[in-house]
Amino acid sequence: ERRNRKKHMRSTPAMCFLIAFSSAVRGPSDAGRRIAAAGRLRSASAAAASHVADARFAALLALDSAGMVARIETVPGFFEPALLPVLAALDARQRDLDVRGAVGEIGVYHGRGFVPLALLRREGEAAVAVDCFEEQQHNRDESGCGNEAAFNATLERFCCAHDVVSVACDSTQLAPADLLAAARGPIRLLSVDGSHTEEAVLADLSLAAAALAGGGVVILDDAVNADWPGVVSGLARHVFEAGEGEDRRLLPFALGYNKAFLCTARWQAVYGEALAPLGRKRARFLGHDCAVLPLGWIAAHFAND
Repeated sequence: ERRNRKKHMRSTPAMCFLIAFSSAVRGPSDAGRRIAAAGRLRSASAAAASHVADARFAALLALDSAGMVARIETVPGFFEPALLPVLAALDARQRDLDVRGAVGEIGVYHGRGFVPLALLRREGEAAVAVDCFEEQQHNRDESGCGNEAAFNATLERFCCAHDVVSVACDSTQLAPADLLAAARGPIRLLSVDGSHTEEAVLADLSLAAAALAGGGVVILDDAVNADWPGVVSGLARHVFEAGEGEDRRLLPFALGYNKAFLCTARWQAVYGEALAPLGRKRARFLGHDCAVLPLGWIAAHFAND
């Protein structure tokens, strides 16, 4: 599997960091796995550090596994570290296809999942964070109490606060034009992790579709989580009711790590192929052929406890 990953992903500094980061995972107690993870982190860090020009990346890569784990685990929130190679594969394919645009997230909480997206940016790309933050009257299902000061502190700790625009609002009421203005143009990689009600998910996906760059990807959180049935209900309504035109309807091409990976019909085969080396099998989901990635140990063992 590691050979397949190397074959299908270009070795960019950001990708090397993400792979190193994903190796520093603490799963169920297993000393052998932790020792192996530390070794992979040291090897990947050394390889990447030799050609990293940005001092911020070099500083992150110099951390040992314990330091990296300690830093990310102090940030509240749920994030599957093994998702990082998936993000790297999507970013590599977008680079190959010259897909450009901002990165962003709807529902950033304290920034644990936003940091990897911000680190994947190329020169000149912005990052946009949409969250109601302290305006918790908009958090209809209490799916995460955001804090803008804590979010900004996370960005500073991971050296990725530059060119980040925060939009404090109810995302279901945000106009596509306003999101595009905050992102300084279309978005190529967008995580949707806002309110988990059916109506909110439907609204957020419509917003994402309207702001997405050609060849862009949307990553929907908790897509098959029984604790949040509104997410898959909202996704199904978007897929089957589709108020948008065919070029704006988001369709699944992969499932895994508690996420659904979406793009428009033109790009489904392209991104499905990009993630194929990381998948376990293929299956139909909402009428579409999808790569099925691992569930991930956080989703399997902790869910929303």
